[in-house]
Amino acid sequence: MLSSWQVSADQLQLSVNGVSDEIAGNVRAFLSIASLEDQSITSESRLRFLHRRAMDEIREALEPFGFYNPEIKTELNQLSDGNWQAIYTITPGPQVMLTQVNIQLLGEGKTDPFFNEIVETTPLKTGSALDHQAYNRLKNRLQSVAAERGYYRARFQRSSIFVNRDDNSAEINVTFATGQRTRISEIRFSESPISEDLLRRYPRFTEGDFLDVTQLIDLQSALIDSNYFADVEVLPLLNELEEGEIPLQISLTPRPRTLYRAGIGFGTDTGARVQLGMDRRYVNSRGHRLNTNLRLSQIRNDISGSYMIPGTDPRSDQYGIRGRYSDENSDTIESQTYSVGGIWQKQIGDWERVLTLDLEQEQFTFDDDTQNVLLLIPRAKFSKTVADDLFNTRKGHSLGFSVAATSDSLVSDISLLQLTLNGKRVDPLGDNWRLLSRFELGATYTESFEKVPASMRFYAGGDNSVRGYDFQNLGPTSAKGNVIGGQYLMVGSVEADYMFRPDWRMAAFMDAGNAFDDFSEPVKTSVGVGVRWQSPVGPIRLDLAKPIEDSGFRIHFTLGPDL
Repeated sequence: MLSSWQVSADQLQLSVNGVSDEIAGNVRAFLSIASLEDQSITSESRLRFLHRRAMDEIREALEPFGFYNPEIKTELNQLSDGNWQAIYTITPGPQVMLTQVNIQLLGEGKTDPFFNEIVETTPLKTGSALDHQAYNRLKNRLQSVAAERGYYRARFQRSSIFVNRDDNSAEINVTFATGQRTRISEIRFSESPISEDLLRRYPRFTEGDFLDVTQLIDLQSALIDSNYFADVEVLPLLNELEEGEIPLQISLTPRPRTLYRAGIGFGTDTGARVQLGMDRRYVNSRGHRLNTNLRLSQIRNDISGSYMIPGTDPRSDQYGIRGRYSDENSDTIESQTYSVGGIWQKQIGDWERVLTLDLEQEQFTFDDDTQNVLLLIPRAKFSKTVADDLFNTRKGHSLGFSVAATSDSLVSDISLLQLTLNGKRVDPLGDNWRLLSRFELGATYTESFEKVPASMRFYAGGDNSVRGYDFQNLGPTSAKGNVIGGQYLMVGSVEADYMFRPDWRMAAFMDAGNAFDDFSEPVKTSVGVGVRWQSPVGPIRLDLAKPIEDSGFRIHFTLGPDL
């Protein structure tokens, strides 16, 4: 038999009435008795003890919202079914109003716009309701800005709230002495395989500048992004703070000097493929880089390499030399290309600018007619990508354009001008739908198109072009019916996909386009459906596409980001 105060199956139901959901939530957080809600009550004496504490706890929970004179009714009842019910009915009463707000800044921070903005934007004004949370936010923001901007001696000389319960009024007094703002006396780098001369080109500040923690975080990110270092710490040495000056210690943990890469894959355009590569992250202390890459596939083999040198601003500027050999043997193209040249890459805002000058020798064959063409090609490419997530994009876009030219009066066998423009876009349509669109335009202007190398002609068809057609199988044809590429390109696509379960999407699409010598030639169109899996390395796509103008269908398999 259980004693009179032990009821193993009875439970407590708790309700808070008379106040907003926000205040009721805070009241529940303060109520000790809330820990017993929906629990079996095994001790009636403890239940009643916690209920007696509720009055004081509710008063404490209301004070942060400015209610200091509430009326509170408490009830604890045992129902006929044996369960318990605790009811707390609150009449908050008048809210305490601020009759005086004194916020004073002392020291160098008195004229700092960051501190003044905090003071000007606080909701704590004379005549407004007392809000303890706003008061705490004010103090926390002052301390955070002081730490971020190097006011290491900052402290509150006074911070108080005086409440007069009789007339529901309050006064706030805050005096924040910022002290002197700290300057950087010295920048120290730990031992590193990268020369200090190069490392000192990464900071956006110099010795003697005011310390700003956001700039320290920016420097840390830039050094990690350099790919030289696995770990970077940028720390002010507080124990060496003297007379408003402090040294910075930048501790660097180098990455392994050499990275070897290997991979295998499959795509319906390329068939099976293998990739091998080596990245020499730093050839020497000046931060020079060496990259080599070998790609083998059923239709195309490439070997390439580049030697890159950091520019004046190593974050966004590098230049170097590069070379490449390519051997392509597809149903459309049979060519071998040798190329060597120089490259200059620079980040300008969101845009990446790539300027190149390459000397290319290409041998190509159409209809048993083999030609050799030598070209000196200056190119300029501009591209940018903006996305919420590059690997799993809900919203974003990319845009790129390029111009290339050759002259038969300067090394090249022919004169030409080639322009390209391409873009992609991803737009959310509700929670689970997306709209994906892309376009690609190209034009080549020359009086000797028959001498334009196969690699510089335009083709359509394939995984990333007009699906439903084989890779590079659309374009002008020779007298024998073989595709030989065109002077112009126009391709577009619209696709909608739906996430039917996490990381899985169904898609429907329509592609259209062709490569032309004359815009009177027909545009090819296809429609299809597909499934996407969001893998750890990006979306994997499987599509089934049907040409509208032609018979048959084609399966496409691709891996890579949407933008």
